Amino acid sequence: MNRPHVIINCAMSADGKIALPARKQLRISCDEDIERMYQLRNKCDAVLVGINTILSDDPKLTVKEKHVKQPCQPIRVILDADCKTPKDALAVNQLAQTMIFTGKKCNKEFGKNVDVIKCKIDENGLIVLRDLLEILHKRGVKTLMVEGGGTVIWGFLKQGLVDDLFVYVAPMIIGGKITPTLADGEGINGIDELINLEIVDIQSLGPGFLVHYRMVK
Repeated sequence: MNRPHVIINCAMSADGKIALPARKQLRISCDEDIERMYQLRNKCDAVLVGINTILSDDPKLTVKEKHVKQPCQPIRVILDADCKTPKDALAVNQLAQTMIFTGKKCNKEFGKNVDVIKCKIDENGLIVLRDLLEILHKRGVKTLMVEGGGTVIWGFLKQGLVDDLFVYVAPMIIGGKITPTLADGEGINGIDELINLEIVDIQSLGPGFLVHYRMVK
């Protein structure tokens, strides 16, 4: 299939958590990792999150001039099967283009910079990622940065649609059986379904460290 180069970028605690047990956002990245994230985002054609990230964190998904001079704003991509994106969400403001992928007709009116695209839905009610990637490829997106949350990241990993994975590991423990992790979802059923990665690089970054993985295909 024709698709963009897919990069997953995330930050997690030492026990693999990416938010508080109540699913509220928590700053895990250090200043150095935030700087790195913005520089990476600036190099990508598009940045993608799921609707739960929009509803819980309300991110802008843009590049701040504080971190990158004369930034190139990526297209903001939202996976929103039921068209729940609020009309006043920061990710649909005028600072950049936005594409909302939904599974049904959306009667909401967004700004001219927002493109609502109807896409196929799988048996779990989620956007079919392969179709989404093909649409993005046709729209000229060569590099896609996936930022979460855990269910979205799991979907890309499980289907082998990831090229590079950057994980910042902070020296903290969050805990909790139901706390969101880097890869939520149903998990694998047996050892033959393991998702294998290779370590490309490990570097110290602030108080934690950054691991660059690549999928073994």
